[in-house]
Amino acid sequence: MKKTLLMLAAALLSMTVVAQQYEIDTDKLSQYDQNKPFGFGADITGGEGGEVVVVTNNSQFRTHMGISDATYRSTKKIIYLSGTISMSGIGASNIKNKTVIGLPGSALVNNQDPTKESSTTGILTLSKCSNIIFRNVTFKSQGAYDRDGNDNLWLNTCSNIWIDHCDFQDGVDGNFDCTNGSDNICVTWCRFRYLLDPHPGGSGGSDDHRFSNLWGGGDSAEDSGKLNTTFANCWWDEGCKQRMPRVRFGKVHVLNCLYSSTIADYCIGAGYRSNIYVENCAFTSDAAKKTPWACYATSGSYTDYNIQLVGNQGAADETSKKGSITQFVPTYEYAKYDASLVEATVSNTTNGAGATLTVKDATAISTVMTQSAPLSTTYYDLKGQQVGADAKGMVIVKQHMSDGTVQTRKVVR
Repeated sequence: MKKTLLMLAAALLSMTVVAQQYEIDTDKLSQYDQNKPFGFGADITGGEGGEVVVVTNNSQFRTHMGISDATYRSTKKIIYLSGTISMSGIGASNIKNKTVIGLPGSALVNNQDPTKESSTTGILTLSKCSNIIFRNVTFKSQGAYDRDGNDNLWLNTCSNIWIDHCDFQDGVDGNFDCTNGSDNICVTWCRFRYLLDPHPGGSGGSDDHRFSNLWGGGDSAEDSGKLNTTFANCWWDEGCKQRMPRVRFGKVHVLNCLYSSTIADYCIGAGYRSNIYVENCAFTSDAAKKTPWACYATSGSYTDYNIQLVGNQGAADETSKKGSITQFVPTYEYAKYDASLVEATVSNTTNGAGATLTVKDATAISTVMTQSAPLSTTYYDLKGQQVGADAKGMVIVKQHMSDGTVQTRKVVR
């Protein structure tokens, strides 16, 4: 019987129906992992309570995200990624209420050669999207090349986004950028790195564009009061040369993060009207210690900035500013640990930064769901009075399904 159900579940996989209910194994999380968004992203819920699906290819991903099927744009969904999914410059607009979780070994990959004119660079751009979660996802491109503005992940005019335990590798323009008034962003336990040598000769002029994270696209952008972000327990690993992150306009809290790249020109860039608070981080490589931050608020009249470093390892306490902006100091509730523990904690290959989450099957083999899954269930007696789920006797069961239909049936319990 168990073998038969396994075969049936495999047959339905092409329909992106999940027979199992997955969950994060919280027993294997770091003791410092809050397993939830906090800070500027505290209100993010993603697809919580929505239909659960597993996707194995580009078409399924675009359908359930609401990219190719507009009826799903605002529908709550928890989308699990299985295997390697090819993605080339996918754009998603006006998407809401989605949680995307990578199963172990999965990845969103763009394998196109960025130096070829015919290639489409980047993996995923989110525009005007809100209440989105990505967890345990590996984003992998084919190396830095200063050709265009396409990144492994780009948040454009988005709000309430949580990116957790993701691994960003070899972005063409950047690994993960955030611009154009995006706001209320939380980035936790993410790893940024470049495993491939950069491609020289791009039209942008830089022969080494391993510039990981740009927060704010221009000095004249109308981003005032936006781009507010919490980075916590992130790792800027080998190959990162600049922008870890480089910030304009936003209030940005960098907490318990690790900087170990041996080729870093600088780590954190303080751009125009940036307001950065760097707390209990570890700068461990010689390059990171030499230039933990640099001022990039230097163009014409665009010179105002604030940055404060407190309690870090490898970087002295420091406050630097220009202009009349008040220094941002986080007032929201958060947990922190000493900078001396950051390197061992964040670089832990079992439960540190990157796609290290253990996602397990919580129910083993269960009854296979149909394409339309119940979103809510209510119970009534024969007089039409609503009763509890534990009511006995003849009960009317009413279910609202994910395809918009309502199913009613009588049961005896």
